[in-house]
Amino acid sequence: MQRLFFVRHGMTEFNLANRVQGGDIDSPLLPQSLEDAKKTGQHLKQYNLKQIIASPQERVVETTRLITSQFGQDFKVQYTDDLKEFGYGSWEGAFIPHWQKTSPDTFYNLRQRPDLYDPSSFKGETYQELIARGSRAILRSIEQFPDHDLLFVGHSITWTATLLSLIGTDLKELRSKEPLANTSISELGYENGQFTLNKWNQINHLL
Repeated sequence: MQRLFFVRHGMTEFNLANRVQGGDIDSPLLPQSLEDAKKTGQHLKQYNLKQIIASPQERVVETTRLITSQFGQDFKVQYTDDLKEFGYGSWEGAFIPHWQKTSPDTFYNLRQRPDLYDPSSFKGETYQELIARGSRAILRSIEQFPDHDLLFVGHSITWTATLLSLIGTDLKELRSKEPLANTSISELGYENGQFTLNKWNQINHLL
C-alpha cells in the first residue's frame, strides 16, 4: 500500500490574528512554527520520503524548506497551484469575526454545510472546485510516482475537503472532523484505486 502523508503549514501571523488567509494571500510563519516544522521533519525522516509535492504559497514553501532540512536522503520538491488554499475572493485578509457577523449564513455554511456554501457574491471558490483541483494534484502525483510514498505540504481546508472526499465522505459532511492543526500530519493509504484514511491530525511529534 502506498502511503501519502499530508502536512499543514506552520502557524502564521494571520492565523494568530484570526484573519482570513486563503489562496491569494500570505503572512509570515511565527517563530514557534519554525521549530514545529523542524520537529515535523525529524518525525517524517524515518519514512525516507524522496518526493514532496507542495503548494507554492510562501507559508508552505517555508514550512517545506524547514521540514526537508531535517532529511538525510536526497529528495525533490514539486510545487503546484492545484494545492493552493481555498480561495475566499474579496474576503481574503479580512477579520474572521467580521465575516461571521456581517454574513452569518454564508459563514455558517462555510464551516458547517459545505453543500450549501455559495461564494459567488464575493468571487470565492466553491468546495467542488477546491476538491477537483486538490484531487487532480494527488492523483497526478500517484500516477507520476507509483512506487514511492509521498509527502504533500499544504493547507487546512484544501486537505480537509480533498482527503475526506477521496475516502468517499459526502459533501455536506466534509467539515465534520476536527480542524487540522498547524504542522499536523495526516495520512492516506492508496491501493488498487482506493483510498483509506490511516491517520488524521496527528500532533504528537510536536510535544
